[in-house]
Amino acid sequence: MSIPVMMTIAGSDCSAGAGLQADLKAAHAMGAFALTAVTCVVSEAPGTVRGIQEVDPELVADQVRINLEHFPVRAVKTGMLYSPAIVRAVHGVLDGADIPVVVDPVMIATAGDRLMREEAVAVYEELLLPGAALLTPNLDEAAVLLRSSVNPGRDELPEAAARLAVRYGCPVLLKGGHLPGETVIDLLLTESGEKIWMKAPRIQSPNTHGTGCTLSSAIASHLALGESLVEAVRAARLYVREALQSGA
Repeated sequence: MSIPVMMTIAGSDCSAGAGLQADLKAAHAMGAFALTAVTCVVSEAPGTVRGIQEVDPELVADQVRINLEHFPVRAVKTGMLYSPAIVRAVHGVLDGADIPVVVDPVMIATAGDRLMREEAVAVYEELLLPGAALLTPNLDEAAVLLRSSVNPGRDELPEAAARLAVRYGCPVLLKGGHLPGETVIDLLLTESGEKIWMKAPRIQSPNTHGTGCTLSSAIASHLALGESLVEAVRAARLYVREALQSGA
């Protein structure tokens, strides 16, 4: 039996709700085998980030390299990369590899703590985002990438997604979960420019820590399974919703 392989390049969350731990659980649930490359070790709990220790960039690069050398990796997801050196290290190994990369721009924790150094953003935009298989920002992350002090509202989602897609030359899933209202609205802008609205009733739950990590790793897992981008996004959104509904 051949199990499709995806790789997550992200930070470790000791509370196991986000980061690599969430990615592993999502990949397993989707039927994929997840490899990991650890970029940072984070001391955190939902709503609190108390410490971040980055891994040596050369070691990060070698984790990615050895995974690519020894496994048939079909998709990659990047999460928390934190520093310019780590971004460069990851790009240096992935550059030229014919593998779809889902980029979850982990920049700001729910508690407001920065999960990417400010000086890393420009390097991230220059090296990692162009040509990604999918960029999955929430509204806070979109505001950072768009150099805006205000998050886009519901009516501005198409314009914001289009600006991101043009700037980085990649499809964009702009997540509207931070918008008010009883309906959660996400917008997928495909490579061809098609706008696909994805709406669902809001699930009232305090257990939303790691939903972004889970979504992006589930998308990468479905891409590894051979599904189209639209199919992968729809399946991953359904999985996150079911997880929120059934989670303790």
